[in-house]
Amino acid sequence: MDERLDYRIGLDIGIASVGWAVLQNNSQGEPVHIVDLGVRIFDKAEQPKTGESLAAPRRDARTTRRRLRRRKHRMDRIKYLFSQEGLIEIEPFMERYYSGKLKDVYQLRYEALDRKLKDEELAQVLLHIAKHRGFRSTRKAELAEDKEGGQVLKATNENKKRMEDHGYRTVGEMMYLDEDFRAACPWVERGYVLTPRNKAGNYRHTILRAMLVEEVHAIFVAQRELGNEKATEGLEEKYLEIMESQRSFDMGPGKQPDGTPSPYAISGFEGRVGKCTFEKEELRAAKGTYTAEYFVALQKISHTKLVNTDGEVRNFTEEERQILVELLHSQKEIKYAAVRKKLNLGVDIRFYNLNYRGKKAKDTEKPLDVEEVIKETEKAKFIGMPWYHEYKKVLEARLLGMQEEEKKDLLDEVGKILSCLKNDDSRTERLAELGLSGEEIEGLLPLNPAKFQHLSVKAMRNMLPYLEQGMTYDKACAAAGYDFKADDNSAKQKLLQGERVNEVLSDITNPVVRRSVSQTIKVINAIIRKYGSPQAVHIELAREMAKNFDERKKLENAMKERGDSNEKAKKRIQELGVLSPNGQDILKYRLWVEQDGRCMYSGKVIPLEKLFKPGYEIDHILPYSITFDDSFRNKVLVEARENQQKGNRTPFEYFGSDEEKWKEFEARVNTIRDFKKRDKFLKKHFTEEERKEFKERNLNDTKYITTVVYNLIRQNLELASLSVEGKKKQVRAVNGAVTAYLRKRWGLPQKNRETDTHHAMDAVVIACCTDGMIQKISRYTKGRELRYARGYRYVDEETGEIFDCREMDKDAWDERFGVKVPLPWNSFKKELDVRMGADPKNFLDTHMDVATEIDYPEFIYEKIRPIFVSRMPNHKVTGAAHADTIRSPRHFREDGVVLTKTALTDLKLNKDGEIEGYYNKESDWLLYNALKRQLELYGGDGKKAFAEDFHKPKADGTEGPVVRKVKIAKKQTSGVLVNGGEGIAENGSMVRIDVFRKDGKYYFVPIYTADVVKKVLPNRAATAHKPYNEWKIMEDNDFIFTLYSRDLIHIKSKKGVKTNPVSGGQILKNEMYAYYIGSDIASAGIEGIANDSSFKFRGLGIQSLELLEKCQVDMLGNVSVVKQEKRIGFS
Repeated sequence: MDERLDYRIGLDIGIASVGWAVLQNNSQGEPVHIVDLGVRIFDKAEQPKTGESLAAPRRDARTTRRRLRRRKHRMDRIKYLFSQEGLIEIEPFMERYYSGKLKDVYQLRYEALDRKLKDEELAQVLLHIAKHRGFRSTRKAELAEDKEGGQVLKATNENKKRMEDHGYRTVGEMMYLDEDFRAACPWVERGYVLTPRNKAGNYRHTILRAMLVEEVHAIFVAQRELGNEKATEGLEEKYLEIMESQRSFDMGPGKQPDGTPSPYAISGFEGRVGKCTFEKEELRAAKGTYTAEYFVALQKISHTKLVNTDGEVRNFTEEERQILVELLHSQKEIKYAAVRKKLNLGVDIRFYNLNYRGKKAKDTEKPLDVEEVIKETEKAKFIGMPWYHEYKKVLEARLLGMQEEEKKDLLDEVGKILSCLKNDDSRTERLAELGLSGEEIEGLLPLNPAKFQHLSVKAMRNMLPYLEQGMTYDKACAAAGYDFKADDNSAKQKLLQGERVNEVLSDITNPVVRRSVSQTIKVINAIIRKYGSPQAVHIELAREMAKNFDERKKLENAMKERGDSNEKAKKRIQELGVLSPNGQDILKYRLWVEQDGRCMYSGKVIPLEKLFKPGYEIDHILPYSITFDDSFRNKVLVEARENQQKGNRTPFEYFGSDEEKWKEFEARVNTIRDFKKRDKFLKKHFTEEERKEFKERNLNDTKYITTVVYNLIRQNLELASLSVEGKKKQVRAVNGAVTAYLRKRWGLPQKNRETDTHHAMDAVVIACCTDGMIQKISRYTKGRELRYARGYRYVDEETGEIFDCREMDKDAWDERFGVKVPLPWNSFKKELDVRMGADPKNFLDTHMDVATEIDYPEFIYEKIRPIFVSRMPNHKVTGAAHADTIRSPRHFREDGVVLTKTALTDLKLNKDGEIEGYYNKESDWLLYNALKRQLELYGGDGKKAFAEDFHKPKADGTEGPVVRKVKIAKKQTSGVLVNGGEGIAENGSMVRIDVFRKDGKYYFVPIYTADVVKKVLPNRAATAHKPYNEWKIMEDNDFIFTLYSRDLIHIKSKKGVKTNPVSGGQILKNEMYAYYIGSDIASAGIEGIANDSSFKFRGLGIQSLELLEKCQVDMLGNVSVVKQEKRIGFS
């Protein structure tokens, strides 16, 4: 921009969106106009259904490929060894091996102990053991901690015990003779089949590799004793060397083609740890070190406060701190209950940070058991040093003879090694260098501490003496000579970029949060590139940002429960004659239920039928003007007269001097199940320091991840100076409760969560939460509380009518005469409404009265545009090349169908009453008709029809074997031929489509992951309801552009495109901008979504479109048309 703009940024940051707003500041640093606003949308960086990492499928597939490749290499080496030793000739042996004509290998393993095996039999046994060589982990810690590892460990121990209990000589003998490795099978001669293999998720037949090594040794010994000259000690030694070989974790997946080590080969994580925040040359300490654990525990002790029933708050005394430190070193984990007991705290003392809340009781008449609530709540963990106690258990004898400083050094070094190194071999080597014995090392190997602090051991040790004195973290930093706020102006930059910013991002371990913060950085940088450096940045982070997948699911469920509860309340209120209950009505009802239908201040009954008439109001227990607490926990339902008399005082300030009245009040309060709410009611002491803390806590968001983003901006972004002296807080993390309060008080419309533009409105509100705005709100609420409390009277100048606030409901009084919540600027609501509209500039051009009222400066007015939601495109070429299921391609080329074995439970009847897709029913009419009859009996429901085993019918009327699957012919437009053309699988992920224009029509060629793997660009355009060989062939000179998911397209259609608005129904659009989502080759149609999610469309055939253009959208929603692209192949 030509003219310098003094402005502030507002950011509404969620797990899949960033709403942003640019507001012009006046000379006082307060906002006066909306310059620009928008939304950035992106996918959550996790699997939508499970919350797993997006990389998990690729990682699992890569692991499987490596495992299979290594197994093949191992088997090839063994076959070559057998050939070299003259045991077998490879080709003829392998031909018989794969034909299935060899003897049962488990029987051979059993017989190998008692009879001389033929050369071919010995080779078969040894190959089988090498292929299924049992379990061995190079990482004891992984085995001990992992859930799957625990199941494996349990199974191997059980199988080892089974061998000992039954006296089996080898694993092979156990598998051949033990009934646990058999499954009944009546149609085979011996009546059972061997089932030594594990099934998915079941590890009960897992065997330790060491047990199989013992079997190999036993077989070789027995064969030598039985005169088998081929079973030499040399062959045994060479065979076991190959059979037991296993790559170390630290070596990575293997050497690269040029012979250099794998880039993933590491000697631990030590070299990858970041630098300390304060001691710049020191590495960050592992969380599993003694110093780090002690440091964290002391912080918790210093920051924990105790509160009594009168509301007096205090920290632990010096004596209490010393007792807790001693307890910390004697117990692995300390719970709050243990602290209470050890410090002999009375029942009137509670932990200030704990949420004491009684469980929801079905019987609401039952009084709340205070002691039981305390007992249940204080089962929570307070502090602990788990790794210190684990190390001490192993090293106890050694530590007894050491000085305190030596102990700390040793424990820190042990914690560092176990955190940085994950392979047993490298761990053993480093631990041995510390002088530890083999027994001590074996005891430490199963331990697996992880993660690192932001501080080094050196920095923490410098701060520990001050934490031991009871100082909080910030004061301990200052006492140790460190800059707590880490404000290094020389390191700040105009844009958020560089090593320091990347380091913060890499420290965020949750990929969902990391992507959200990364997108936020890009939005901030895009705004700065357009408008220059801001004077202030305000952020608000969604609650979900601080939660993992499971916690977010619980939050969603809790919100759903609250919604259901509100709906029930709404229906009950409607029964009482209120036809359209609003949020305030529902809140009144919820409070009425919580308070057992009484006014908390007077104790009088509130008749339900009078609840929604004047005379009853909602009050803030602790005045909002002091605390800025608008939560349910700070609200109470009272008589209007009581509320008026209380004014802006606490309940104790209101009637605490009347001892009898206060006791009655206490009795009523003690029926409330929420202890935190009780504390607010009964608070007697409310110091200035506490008032300040309350206000800060309710105005500012102090969640960990919010602090990370706040510090990222504050410590790294160079901001333009505010022209007003005394205004130092240029970066603010706004509490969501404040913005919710302002939205409500300013009368802004309810969020429409079905579309995305509401994030931009939230960002505007967030940007308006300035110091000046907070002061205005504080003055307003205080004035509101006082004017009403003082019996204010108003005389209507026109009629002379006198209005007395004592005769009116508080809300009715405020609506007519009360002080209104001040707006950020006079035309704020109207301006916001215009800017949220579909075409704000055209609206202003056609409504001069509104344009005059808003009075935009020319340089802002010229740039006004509608909100266009920017979406992160998906240009990644990832995913499986084809589906897992391999089908027969026998009829694919001619008929466009493939054969697949389908479970009986998935069978269904078609409209003609036949089994849909059943292949070659003529080959066995008896079976087909039996299956059909069974389906008909259950109305075509395969799951019910075949819930029990279904036996194949025989001609003589007897039952044959169980039928589980039958062949079904399924239509398939295209696919990937595998196994040398012997099988076909459905295409994997569609990477993109290439769009062509030929003879005045548009076509698209789908590109799949398989095409990328084959490095061949297909040239057949999808044709509706036609097999692949009938698709039209495209020429490269007709290519116009490529579309990936969430690329923007501009469409014009003379006939109109059918779209489905989120509000329901269908609308024809002749022109639109939309994001391409995907395509369907069966119908040769594409799917898309509006930029703001307001509508969707699918199955749109593109041939007859008047115009189809590809567009680009930047971070701020600016759109430009993409000129013709060059078709990109695969290098």
